[in-house]
Amino acid sequence: MLGAASLGTLSFAAPAMAQDQQWRAAGSIAREEEFQPIQRLPATEILPGTYKLPPYPSTGSPGNPAVPARLVAENPPELNIINDDVEKQDALFLTEDEVFTSRPKLSPAKDGILQTLAIQSTWIAGSGDNIGMTEVSGSATLGFPAPSRESPLLLTPGYGMIFLVGPDSIEAPSTLYQAYLTTTWMSQLTEKWGTVLSVTPGVYSDFQLTNSDAFRVSGMAILTHKTTDRLQLMFGVVYLNRDDIPILPVAGLIWTPGDDYRLELTFPRPRYSQLFSYGEGYEDWWYVTGEFGGGTWSVEHPIGQNDNLTLTDYRLLLGMERKTDGGGKSFVEIGYVFGRQLEYEHDPAKLDMSDTILLRSGWWY
Repeated sequence: MLGAASLGTLSFAAPAMAQDQQWRAAGSIAREEEFQPIQRLPATEILPGTYKLPPYPSTGSPGNPAVPARLVAENPPELNIINDDVEKQDALFLTEDEVFTSRPKLSPAKDGILQTLAIQSTWIAGSGDNIGMTEVSGSATLGFPAPSRESPLLLTPGYGMIFLVGPDSIEAPSTLYQAYLTTTWMSQLTEKWGTVLSVTPGVYSDFQLTNSDAFRVSGMAILTHKTTDRLQLMFGVVYLNRDDIPILPVAGLIWTPGDDYRLELTFPRPRYSQLFSYGEGYEDWWYVTGEFGGGTWSVEHPIGQNDNLTLTDYRLLLGMERKTDGGGKSFVEIGYVFGRQLEYEHDPAKLDMSDTILLRSGWWY
């Protein structure tokens, strides 16, 4: 009997021990072999010690920002538009939304001495007594600190040729030439006041019977006053040294209600510009502008003597341009030309011409 009871006890104990071992095996949790510390994300330049935002597309349009923005302090301001306070202090008070939704600004200048290389051509329709003209010109601009980069001295040598088609009733040279050197000095006198001074000696002639009248000196003196961050006043004088209009006043205002708009209500060259597209390193603008065209050249008169020939016209232009970083651009314009005249200084004959159209294009490095 005792043997039978012991055998029964052993038979029940064996399954219980087996089930206990299976439960222990199922309930155990494997431990990691090595502890992995959390890796900190790299710091950004704008918000140190935090994360980076995902990349944006490379192109966009106004109201639809496309490229990551940078602080204002990282972008040099346009001359006489944004003062030192905006560049150095206002960037410290930008909100996070302003930092990540405003587009980068293009630099208006290059780091080296060579600032621009420019070529452009202009075609004015006409024939017979309604003279047609084709102008081809080129120039280069060199910049030097005077005494600093904030007060630069710019030297711009240039050369141009104008090919005339007509007139029939008055003798006129077939080609006019101009060679000049413009010296410009810009300075920010105070936080609010700035100045632009320039002088341009040049030779304007048909290179047939050139005399002292072919050498002419023109100049400009403009004073600017920044009333607000968006509004700037300007006034001064331009000495054209032309036989028809020797001098012109300069007056007006420059208003930038936003980074995508610019209104220049200035005489004698008003202009309205609006941004319509941009991307990394470029901006596309359309604009409408007015300008005063023509000039005075010393030429050989049909009777064999020297005389001064003056061309006068007024222009209303619609254009598109692509600006690139460093002051480069390419543009194309179509325009309406009116108030056209041709006259000599010593010849009483005067030619009034009909209105016509203008096409112009150019490229600036």
